[in-house]
Amino acid sequence: MLRFIFRTLFVSIFLVLIIDFAFGKLILAKFDKYFSTTNFYERLIRIDHVYYHHTLRPNVKYKKAQSFDSYFTLCTDNHGFKFKCDKKRGKEFDYAFMGDSFVEGVALEYNKTFVGIFEKKKNVSVANLGVTSYSPSIYLSKIKFLIENNYKFKNIIVFIDVSDLYDDNVFYLQNSDLSVTEKNAKEKNLKRRKFLKRNFPLLNFYTYVIKMNRRINREVPPLKSEFPIFTKKANLKAEWTYSKSDTIPDYVSPVSETKAQMINSMTKLHNLLKKNNIKLSLAIYPWPQQIKNDVVDSEHVKMWEEFCVLKCEKFINFFPLFFEKKKNSSYLEVYEKYYFWNDVHFNKDGNKLIANKLLTTFN
Repeated sequence: MLRFIFRTLFVSIFLVLIIDFAFGKLILAKFDKYFSTTNFYERLIRIDHVYYHHTLRPNVKYKKAQSFDSYFTLCTDNHGFKFKCDKKRGKEFDYAFMGDSFVEGVALEYNKTFVGIFEKKKNVSVANLGVTSYSPSIYLSKIKFLIENNYKFKNIIVFIDVSDLYDDNVFYLQNSDLSVTEKNAKEKNLKRRKFLKRNFPLLNFYTYVIKMNRRINREVPPLKSEFPIFTKKANLKAEWTYSKSDTIPDYVSPVSETKAQMINSMTKLHNLLKKNNIKLSLAIYPWPQQIKNDVVDSEHVKMWEEFCVLKCEKFINFFPLFFEKKKNSSYLEVYEKYYFWNDVHFNKDGNKLIANKLLTTFN
């Protein structure tokens, strides 16, 4: 009897996997509109890219994207750029913004992000190229790919994030053709994991659902507390700008080595844009940890200000703006007004502040 049960279970699992392998993508596509109203659509819209590691799926209308205290609608255009819902556009843009989650505008609809505000107020065509966890190696890789695929930009504004150094230090590997993969791919079993993800999409999706359910049911920091509670990873990513040491625990290589790699990537990007007659501007901004622990003339500031000499059309430094506000009030007041509580990202008011300075700079 026990043997029969195990045999039946094995055959059932085998048949499910066969169906998933043959029809998984079709089944997910069939129920796409339903999934877009659930909390788990994130897994289906953040996709791998063969050249620049990861991106957003085109033509997304995610109706239940998770914000910090509610939901919002996340949309992409036909290119996979975060934009207004149900919009199709050509390949020519006046401005493109490149960066990580700050540029993507996590937890906010497009029109409430600084990119969306800039586009509306300036009345120009804008491409938001930013996606969560991007860094200079991907900035270069993605822009190179887009240019080679006939995208046209007049201006590109790169927002260099404090966490970019950690991401390039720990995660990303830039190949000789400027494509981006991951470090320690063999140890991470990336080939096997990508094979399973690509060929068994239903299994991949429902594994994510189970994982997210477990995470949702765990205790999370309160929306309001006396002081913000940051994750260990967030504090680690911010630490390098005010650390006294060139080697930081849980970083793969010395900070100075990664700084040189980032400058190299951005120099290649500058050369690529110059060759294609595209103006490069660069923006930097503080995380809450910088406002609390760092100085206005941060290592992050000095590094990119020096890079921009003779390379950037404009260098937009938001550090003085936030440090001046701290001087006139306090760290905690500045943080609560412009950032999501218990997080490092700008809230609606923070995005407005960034947008206003951008509009003044590019008047």
